[in-house]
Amino acid sequence: MRRLVIYCDGGFGNRVNALVSGLVMARLLQFEPLVVWPVNNWCGAAFGDLFEDRPPVVERELVSFMPERGRYQYLIVEDRLGLAEAWVSPLTLAGLPALQAELARTPHDVFYYTALIPPCLPPAEIASQVRALHIRRDILARAEGFLRTHRLGRRTGDFVGVQIRKTDFGSAGANDAQLFDLVRQAPQQRFFVCSDDKDVEQRFAALPNVVVFDKRAHVAKRVDGGWNALNTDHSGRAYAFNVERSGASVEDALVDLLILSRAQIVKTSNSTFLNTALLLQQTGATAGLAADPAAAGQPLAEPA
Repeated sequence: MRRLVIYCDGGFGNRVNALVSGLVMARLLQFEPLVVWPVNNWCGAAFGDLFEDRPPVVERELVSFMPERGRYQYLIVEDRLGLAEAWVSPLTLAGLPALQAELARTPHDVFYYTALIPPCLPPAEIASQVRALHIRRDILARAEGFLRTHRLGRRTGDFVGVQIRKTDFGSAGANDAQLFDLVRQAPQQRFFVCSDDKDVEQRFAALPNVVVFDKRAHVAKRVDGGWNALNTDHSGRAYAFNVERSGASVEDALVDLLILSRAQIVKTSNSTFLNTALLLQQTGATAGLAADPAAAGQPLAEPA
Protein backbone atom coordinates (compact mmCIF):
# COMPACT_ATOMS: atom_id res chain seq x y z
CA MET A 1 0.00 0.00 0.00
CA ARG A 2 1.32 3.45 -0.87
CA ARG A 3 1.92 5.83 2.01
CA LEU A 4 0.50 9.33 2.30
CA VAL A 5 2.77 11.50 4.43
CA ILE A 6 0.48 14.20 5.84
CA TYR A 7 2.76 17.07 6.80
CA CYS A 8 1.00 19.33 9.32
CA ASP A 9 2.83 22.65 9.44
CA GLY A 10 2.24 26.25 10.48
CA GLY A 11 -0.27 27.28 13.12
CA PHE A 12 -3.16 25.22 14.46
CA GLY A 13 -5.66 26.19 11.74
CA ASN A 14 -3.21 25.33 8.96
CA ARG A 15 -2.43 22.01 10.60
CA VAL A 16 -6.06 21.02 11.07
CA ASN A 17 -6.72 21.68 7.37
CA ALA A 18 -3.80 19.44 6.38
CA LEU A 19 -4.72 16.77 8.94
CA VAL A 20 -8.42 16.56 8.07
CA SER A 21 -7.99 16.67 4.30
CA GLY A 22 -5.05 14.25 4.39
CA LEU A 23 -6.94 11.67 6.43
CA VAL A 24 -9.92 11.96 4.07
CA MET A 25 -7.64 11.54 1.05
CA ALA A 26 -5.95 8.49 2.56
CA ARG A 27 -9.27 6.84 3.34
CA LEU A 28 -10.89 7.53 -0.03
CA LEU A 29 -7.86 6.51 -2.10
CA GLN A 30 -6.68 3.69 0.17
CA PHE A 31 -3.32 5.11 1.15
CA GLU A 32 -1.57 4.34 4.42
CA PRO A 33 -1.56 7.65 6.37
CA LEU A 34 1.40 8.92 8.34
CA VAL A 35 0.81 12.21 10.17
CA VAL A 36 3.90 14.37 10.60
CA TRP A 37 3.41 16.96 13.36
CA PRO A 38 6.61 18.89 14.13
CA VAL A 39 6.87 20.78 17.41
CA ASN A 40 8.38 24.13 16.48
CA ASN A 41 7.96 27.89 16.65
CA TRP A 42 4.73 27.72 14.62
CA CYS A 43 3.13 25.29 17.06
CA GLY A 44 4.85 24.31 20.29
CA ALA A 45 2.19 21.73 21.20
CA ALA A 46 2.64 18.09 20.23
CA PHE A 47 -0.23 16.20 18.59
CA GLY A 48 -0.94 14.33 21.83
CA ASP A 49 -1.12 17.60 23.75
CA LEU A 50 -4.21 18.54 21.71
CA PHE A 51 -5.94 15.33 20.60
CA GLU A 52 -7.02 12.11 22.30
CA ASP A 53 -6.94 9.93 19.19
CA ARG A 54 -3.59 8.84 17.86
CA PRO A 55 -3.31 7.99 14.18
CA PRO A 56 0.25 7.06 13.16
CA VAL A 57 2.08 10.28 14.15
CA VAL A 58 5.75 11.28 14.10
CA GLU A 59 7.47 14.53 15.05
CA ARG A 60 9.81 15.52 12.22
CA GLU A 61 10.91 18.86 10.87
CA LEU A 62 10.57 19.45 7.14
CA VAL A 63 14.33 19.74 6.69
CA SER A 64 14.74 16.15 7.91
CA PHE A 65 13.07 14.93 4.69
CA MET A 66 15.79 16.40 2.49
CA PRO A 67 17.94 13.22 2.36
CA GLU A 68 14.93 11.16 1.16
CA ARG A 69 13.31 13.75 -1.09
CA GLY A 70 13.54 11.53 -4.17
CA ARG A 71 11.17 8.96 -2.64
CA TYR A 72 8.01 11.01 -2.94
CA GLN A 73 5.46 12.43 -5.29
CA TYR A 74 4.75 15.94 -4.01
CA LEU A 75 1.27 17.33 -3.52
CA ILE A 76 2.14 20.58 -1.74
CA VAL A 77 1.41 24.31 -1.83
CA GLU A 78 4.98 25.61 -1.47
CA ASP A 79 8.56 24.35 -1.61
CA ARG A 80 10.94 26.76 0.07
CA LEU A 81 13.55 24.10 0.75
CA GLY A 82 13.66 22.64 -2.78
CA LEU A 83 12.41 19.20 -1.76
CA ALA A 84 10.77 18.40 -5.08
CA GLU A 85 11.97 18.36 -8.67
CA ALA A 86 8.31 18.90 -9.56
CA TRP A 87 5.20 19.41 -7.48
CA VAL A 88 1.47 20.07 -7.88
CA SER A 89 -0.71 22.12 -5.57
CA PRO A 90 -3.75 20.17 -4.34
CA LEU A 91 -5.68 23.45 -4.41
CA THR A 92 -5.54 23.44 -8.24
CA LEU A 93 -7.25 20.06 -8.69
CA ALA A 94 -10.87 20.45 -9.73
CA GLY A 95 -12.32 17.23 -8.34
CA LEU A 96 -11.67 13.73 -7.03
CA PRO A 97 -11.05 12.26 -10.53
CA ALA A 98 -8.38 14.92 -11.11
CA LEU A 99 -6.78 14.01 -7.79
CA GLN A 100 -6.85 10.30 -8.64
CA ALA A 101 -5.33 10.96 -12.07
CA GLU A 102 -2.54 13.04 -10.56
CA LEU A 103 -1.63 10.40 -7.98
CA ALA A 104 -1.72 7.65 -10.62
CA ARG A 105 1.20 9.24 -12.48
CA THR A 106 3.81 7.57 -10.26
CA PRO A 107 4.02 4.59 -7.88
CA HIS A 108 5.82 6.63 -5.22
CA ASP A 109 4.63 7.44 -1.74
CA VAL A 110 3.02 10.87 -1.58
CA PHE A 111 4.20 13.85 0.45
CA TYR A 112 1.18 16.06 1.16
CA TYR A 113 1.02 19.55 2.61
CA THR A 114 -1.63 22.23 2.37
CA ALA A 115 -2.71 25.09 4.62
CA LEU A 116 -6.22 25.04 3.11
CA ILE A 117 -8.68 22.22 2.48
CA PRO A 118 -8.58 21.39 -1.27
CA PRO A 119 -11.88 21.76 -3.13
CA CYS A 120 -11.33 18.39 -4.85
CA LEU A 121 -12.35 16.51 -1.69
CA PRO A 122 -16.06 15.85 -0.99
CA PRO A 123 -17.44 18.32 1.61
CA ALA A 124 -19.44 15.56 3.33
CA GLU A 125 -16.26 13.53 3.87
CA ILE A 126 -14.47 16.58 5.26
CA ALA A 127 -17.36 17.27 7.65
CA SER A 128 -17.35 13.65 8.83
CA GLN A 129 -13.60 13.76 9.51
CA VAL A 130 -13.91 17.06 11.40
CA ARG A 131 -16.53 15.48 13.65
CA ALA A 132 -14.21 12.51 14.18
CA LEU A 133 -11.45 14.67 15.69
CA HIS A 134 -11.17 13.95 19.40
CA ILE A 135 -9.84 17.04 21.13
CA ARG A 136 -8.37 16.31 24.54
CA ARG A 137 -10.98 16.09 27.27
CA ASP A 138 -9.18 18.52 29.57
CA ILE A 139 -9.15 21.17 26.83
CA LEU A 140 -12.84 20.59 26.13
CA ALA A 141 -13.51 20.85 29.87
CA ARG A 142 -11.79 24.25 30.06
CA ALA A 143 -13.96 25.58 27.23
CA GLU A 144 -17.06 24.00 28.75
CA GLY A 145 -16.31 25.51 32.15
CA PHE A 146 -15.84 28.99 30.69
CA LEU A 147 -19.11 28.81 28.76
CA ARG A 148 -21.07 27.58 31.76
CA THR A 149 -19.50 30.11 34.14
CA HIS A 150 -20.50 32.96 31.84
CA ARG A 151 -23.80 31.35 30.81
CA LEU A 152 -22.90 31.35 27.13
CA GLY A 153 -23.37 28.83 24.35
CA ARG A 154 -26.61 27.25 25.49
CA ARG A 155 -27.46 27.54 21.84
CA THR A 156 -25.11 28.43 19.03
CA GLY A 157 -25.00 32.17 18.44
CA ASP A 158 -26.44 33.42 21.74
CA PHE A 159 -23.36 35.61 22.02
CA VAL A 160 -21.07 37.27 19.49
CA GLY A 161 -17.54 35.98 18.99
CA VAL A 162 -14.77 38.29 17.79
CA GLN A 163 -11.28 37.02 16.97
CA ILE A 164 -8.65 39.73 16.56
CA ARG A 165 -5.56 38.41 14.80
CA LYS A 166 -2.66 40.81 15.37
CA THR A 167 0.75 39.22 15.86
CA ASP A 168 1.61 38.05 12.37
CA PHE A 169 -0.91 39.46 9.91
CA GLY A 170 0.45 43.00 9.66
CA SER A 171 -1.92 45.31 7.76
CA ALA A 172 -4.14 42.30 6.96
CA GLY A 173 -4.97 41.85 10.63
CA ALA A 174 -8.22 42.92 12.23
CA ASN A 175 -8.81 46.61 12.94
CA ASP A 176 -9.02 46.37 16.73
CA ALA A 177 -9.68 50.11 17.21
CA GLN A 178 -12.73 49.99 14.97
CA LEU A 179 -13.95 46.76 16.55
CA PHE A 180 -13.54 48.26 20.04
CA ASP A 181 -15.85 51.14 19.10
CA LEU A 182 -18.43 48.77 17.62
CA VAL A 183 -18.46 46.56 20.73
CA ARG A 184 -18.61 49.54 23.09
CA GLN A 185 -21.61 50.93 21.19
CA ALA A 186 -23.61 47.68 21.65
CA PRO A 187 -23.87 47.47 25.48
CA GLN A 188 -26.88 45.12 25.42
CA GLN A 189 -25.03 42.50 23.34
CA ARG A 190 -22.70 40.00 24.97
CA PHE A 191 -19.31 39.49 23.30
CA PHE A 192 -16.51 36.98 23.58
CA VAL A 193 -13.23 38.47 22.36
CA CYS A 194 -10.08 36.49 21.73
CA SER A 195 -6.74 37.60 20.37
CA ASP A 196 -3.16 36.44 20.03
CA ASP A 197 -2.16 39.84 21.46
CA LYS A 198 -2.41 40.13 25.27
CA ASP A 199 -2.76 43.94 25.21
CA VAL A 200 -5.72 43.74 22.84
CA GLU A 201 -7.52 41.25 25.09
CA GLN A 202 -6.92 43.34 28.20
CA ARG A 203 -8.31 46.47 26.53
CA PHE A 204 -11.51 44.69 25.44
CA ALA A 205 -11.88 42.93 28.80
CA ALA A 206 -12.44 46.32 30.44
CA LEU A 207 -15.80 46.64 28.63
CA PRO A 208 -18.73 45.37 30.75
CA ASN A 209 -20.31 43.46 27.85
CA VAL A 210 -17.12 41.53 26.99
CA VAL A 211 -15.70 38.31 28.39
CA VAL A 212 -12.18 37.06 27.65
CA PHE A 213 -10.68 33.65 28.41
CA ASP A 214 -7.80 34.10 30.86
CA LYS A 215 -4.77 32.53 29.19
CA ARG A 216 -1.63 31.06 30.71
CA ALA A 217 0.48 32.16 27.73
CA HIS A 218 0.30 34.28 24.59
CA VAL A 219 2.29 34.28 21.37
CA ALA A 220 5.83 35.59 21.83
CA LYS A 221 8.32 37.04 19.35
CA ARG A 222 10.95 34.71 17.95
CA VAL A 223 13.56 37.45 17.40
CA ASP A 224 13.88 41.09 18.38
CA GLY A 225 11.82 43.45 16.23
CA GLY A 226 8.24 43.75 15.08
CA TRP A 227 5.75 40.95 14.55
CA ASN A 228 6.68 40.88 10.87
CA ALA A 229 10.45 40.96 11.29
CA LEU A 230 12.15 38.51 8.91
CA ASN A 231 13.42 35.37 10.65
CA THR A 232 13.98 31.68 10.01
CA ASP A 233 11.97 28.78 11.38
CA HIS A 234 13.22 25.42 12.69
CA SER A 235 13.71 24.11 9.13
CA GLY A 236 15.64 27.19 8.04
CA ARG A 237 12.85 28.73 5.95
CA ALA A 238 12.70 32.53 5.94
CA TYR A 239 9.36 34.15 6.78
CA ALA A 240 8.19 37.61 7.79
CA PHE A 241 6.18 36.06 10.64
CA ASN A 242 8.02 36.67 13.90
CA VAL A 243 6.13 34.26 16.14
CA GLU A 244 7.04 31.75 18.82
CA ARG A 245 3.97 29.81 19.98
CA SER A 246 4.64 27.80 23.11
CA GLY A 247 2.73 24.62 23.84
CA ALA A 248 0.67 26.39 26.53
CA SER A 249 -0.22 29.23 24.16
CA VAL A 250 -1.45 26.76 21.53
CA GLU A 251 -3.54 24.83 24.06
CA ASP A 252 -5.06 28.09 25.32
CA ALA A 253 -5.74 29.22 21.76
CA LEU A 254 -7.59 25.95 21.15
CA VAL A 255 -9.83 26.74 24.14
CA ASP A 256 -10.49 30.13 22.51
CA LEU A 257 -11.34 28.39 19.25
CA LEU A 258 -13.80 26.03 20.93
CA ILE A 259 -15.57 28.92 22.67
CA LEU A 260 -15.63 30.88 19.43
CA SER A 261 -17.25 27.95 17.64
CA ARG A 262 -20.35 28.36 19.84
CA ALA A 263 -20.75 32.06 19.02
CA GLN A 264 -22.27 34.15 16.30
CA ILE A 265 -18.88 34.63 14.67
CA VAL A 266 -17.81 37.96 13.21
CA LYS A 267 -15.63 37.44 10.14
CA THR A 268 -12.69 39.69 11.01
CA SER A 269 -9.96 38.15 8.81
CA ASN A 270 -9.11 35.22 6.56
CA SER A 271 -7.07 33.48 9.25
CA THR A 272 -7.28 29.69 9.14
CA PHE A 273 -7.77 29.78 12.93
CA LEU A 274 -11.01 31.73 12.52
CA ASN A 275 -12.10 29.54 9.62
CA THR A 276 -11.46 26.44 11.75
CA ALA A 277 -13.89 27.79 14.36
CA LEU A 278 -16.44 28.23 11.57
CA LEU A 279 -15.72 24.72 10.31
CA LEU A 280 -16.29 23.21 13.77
CA GLN A 281 -19.53 25.15 14.03
CA GLN A 282 -20.87 24.32 10.59
CA THR A 283 -20.13 20.61 10.96
CA GLY A 284 -21.65 20.39 14.44
CA ALA A 285 -18.38 19.22 15.95
CA THR A 286 -18.86 21.22 19.16
CA ALA A 287 -22.65 21.11 19.37
CA GLY A 288 -22.61 19.73 22.92
CA LEU A 289 -20.47 22.45 24.49
CA ALA A 290 -22.59 24.15 27.19
CA ALA A 291 -25.77 23.34 25.26
CA ASP A 292 -29.12 22.80 26.90
CA PRO A 293 -29.76 19.05 27.26
CA ALA A 294 -32.83 19.36 25.04
CA ALA A 295 -30.73 20.93 22.29
CA ALA A 296 -27.83 18.48 22.42
CA GLY A 297 -27.25 16.82 19.10
CA GLN A 298 -29.46 19.25 17.21
CA PRO A 299 -28.09 20.83 14.02
CA LEU A 300 -26.17 24.03 14.51
CA ALA A 301 -27.54 27.22 13.08
CA GLU A 302 -25.54 29.05 10.46
CA PRO A 303 -23.73 32.09 11.88
CA ALA A 304 -25.60 35.32 11.20
